[in-house]
Order: sequence, then structure tokens, then C-alpha cells
Amino acid sequence: MQKSILTMQLDHSSGNDDQFRTIFKTRHGRVVFLSVQLHDSYCTIQDCFYLDRNQGRAGPARYSARPKMLRTIQFSAEQLLSVIEAELDKKFYGVIYTLDENTGLPMDAYIQKKAEQKNRKYRFLIMVGEGERHNDLPIRLRTRLKNKLHRSIYVELAYYKEGQGVVKQCCYYDRQYRRQEHQVMPPMLISCFFPYTKQGILTLLNHEICCDFTHIVVTDGVDLDSNHTPLCGAI
Repeated sequence: MQKSILTMQLDHSSGNDDQFRTIFKTRHGRVVFLSVQLHDSYCTIQDCFYLDRNQGRAGPARYSARPKMLRTIQFSAEQLLSVIEAELDKKFYGVIYTLDENTGLPMDAYIQKKAEQKNRKYRFLIMVGEGERHNDLPIRLRTRLKNKLHRSIYVELAYYKEGQGVVKQCCYYDRQYRRQEHQVMPPMLISCFFPYTKQGILTLLNHEICCDFTHIVVTDGVDLDSNHTPLCGAI
């Protein structure tokens, strides 16, 4: 198994020649943005947040999902990897500081560019459709999926009105939740309404229940009620 090396890219958009940034996935599937500044023999974390939370929201709220375990902000530069392992849930075996074509990009553009590079692979959201169609989508869509945190989630969406869709149901159905009397909704899900388009659905699920789908496939004839096997998602 190949050992992971942390690549820190120079961030000229900060106006400093000693600030670096990176995006990586933790051992539990979370996507983290990390920005650090090196000064003499010290390293200071300038910014750190989950990229799989709040990205559908506007303004500073997009960057507010800070890892709760991160408590060490300034430390010796040689401790960077140990801080990431202990507090950001990722083990690296070395670090490279580099300059690439994304060096001068503002943070929003940098994040978008990295997402586009990652999304060159196809990851299909498979949904079972029923009823008449709106925006080339059936007015009722359901699926069972596993998100990037390997949680099993049942999702039911429906067309509402004026181009908007509504979340009819979204709940965990892992083994421990099946025995509970009340359904448990993923706490990251904050939106009830969304644009009833393929992109609107992808944005909703990717940003609010921690998925990374790139395309939607709509099918029919799948029995989601008696068979709880996920149709799509993280392996």
C-alpha cells in the first residue's frame, strides 16, 4: 500500500511568501481544507474547515465547519504531520512544499479548481423515479445510498412548485437506527427546499449529507422498501 505524502502548495493569493494550503481526505472520508503559515521554525494554522459541509451556503458560513478536534494552532514546523494525525484524522509519512498553476488563485477559485480535478471520475447518484416529469425528472425520486462517512441513508425528494423541490424524507437506516421508534435525520441537512434540477439535487446531497456524486441516473422498477441494499455511494 502506497504511503500518503502531504503536498502543501504555495498560496500567493494571501500576499505572503510563506503561506501554504492543501485539501485532503481524512481516514473517515471527510474533506479538509488546511492553510498554514511557516515562520522561522514555527508553523501556524491560518484556516481549517470541512469542505463537505456548508458549501451550498453563501458567504462566510461556507467556511465555518471547523474540525472540533483541532486545538493546536501554533507549533514547531516539524510537528505538522503529528498534529494532522492526532487532530485532523489523517496520517501522512512526509510533506512536500511546492508551487503549481493554482498558486495565485483566490480561495474560492482554488477550491473549485481542485473539485473539478477530482470530479473527472464519474460517481453516479442512482434514484428511483415515479410520476409525471418536471425539468426532465420524475416528480418523486427516492434512493438508498452510502455517503462518504459510510452511513446508510434513505432519501425521498418530490417536486413542490415553482421549480422548487422538497425533501420529503431523509434519515439514517444503519442497523442501530432501524430498531429505533423515531427516524434520525443527518444533522448536516439544513435545507428543506431546493431547485428541482439535476444540479440542484447533486448540490443538496453533496453539500448537506456528505456525498460526492457527479451525475444522476434515474431508473424505475427497483424495490426500495423490502430491499435495503444501497443503490450507490461510497465503497
